[in-house]
Amino acid sequence: MSLDAATIDRIVANVLSQLGSTPAAATDAPASDVAAAPAPSVSPAPSAPAPVRLDEAVITADVLERQAAGASVVEVGKKAVITPAARDTARERRIEIIRTGESPKANAQPTAKTVRPEAKPGSPSALACVVRHTDAVDRVLDDVLPGARKELLGCPDDAAKLAISALCRGETGQVLIFAEQTHRAACLANRNSKVKAVAIRDVLDVKAIRKQLRANVWCIDPADMSWFELRQLLRTICA
Repeated sequence: MSLDAATIDRIVANVLSQLGSTPAAATDAPASDVAAAPAPSVSPAPSAPAPVRLDEAVITADVLERQAAGASVVEVGKKAVITPAARDTARERRIEIIRTGESPKANAQPTAKTVRPEAKPGSPSALACVVRHTDAVDRVLDDVLPGARKELLGCPDDAAKLAISALCRGETGQVLIFAEQTHRAACLANRNSKVKAVAIRDVLDVKAIRKQLRANVWCIDPADMSWFELRQLLRTICA
């Protein structure tokens, strides 16, 4: 079928009319018609956990397990004794132990460890591990080593373990262990290469040992010692 010129013109006119009525692209829409994206929400910073208060004079591992299960911060008294087993339990369970008046440091950024110089027995960083307790021990420590850190322990094994830990961490340069089994305490402590532990009985022992090595753990049995004898012994160690 042949088409005349008039018919062809009408067909072309209809096609052009349809193309001209095509709606504008969506990108031509005014910017005001586009919904603004919501601002991101900011979550408030988590608050520090409330510490669990323990009023016991001696904090043991059993006390932590019974009274601080699930806690992240435990507050104890300023003079409370914390046993080595309790410290191990706290480390294993990620429990921070603070004393009354201190603030939790769990969220603080870790800092580089400071290398501390070797301490002397008479310095505030001296450590006294008391397994065998007597009145003379308390009096002499207050007299000769008033700034010493004192820990009450249940056996010489715990004393040796605490001595190794304190020396390796740089918390002290000298340790005094008061126990009946002095040779056992010295033997267990000497398993670490940084420890030079000796068992002594009197001032003469101290002087003889000083000529041969630089001991940093002194194991003493105070059972049969008077206050005067023990005082002279500690003064010789501190000299």
